[in-house]
Amino acid sequence: MSYILQENDLQVNNESPILCSECQGGCCKNMGCHYSPRDFKQINIKTLKKLIDEGNTSIDWWEGDILDEDRDRTYYLRIRNKNSKIVDPSCGGECILLTEEGCNLSFFNRPMGGRALLPSEKGAGNCKTEYSKEDYCKEWYPYQNILGFLVEMYQ
Repeated sequence: MSYILQENDLQVNNESPILCSECQGGCCKNMGCHYSPRDFKQINIKTLKKLIDEGNTSIDWWEGDILDEDRDRTYYLRIRNKNSKIVDPSCGGECILLTEEGCNLSFFNRPMGGRALLPSEKGAGNCKTEYSKEDYCKEWYPYQNILGFLVEMYQ
């Protein structure tokens, strides 16, 4: 996947393999992490289609318009959940990239949602993120036409 990723803006590796192995990837068992448009060198139909066709990415959405304008949905990209479709407004599922050894991607090749996750010593379900659903939906807002086109293509 790294061919479309750009050097990211979260340079500090905050992963904790020890904490993650103790909870056995609890966060990753809830849903694949979310991309930021900042993860990509360029955003267009061709590059996003190529990423999606690799099989590890889904298009999801925020129900309603994140900016209170006139959209029914605000689309964004995330890592696909196991056994899910490309267009997947899921409420959860296990990340397709989760292995027994942890994430299949190196820290710096993970989407922003994975890099922004802060492991907790309190165990599964207590990890925090510096990148909320509201944050990434607002970032993806300028790309709604491209994502909407891809939704139509894959449904």
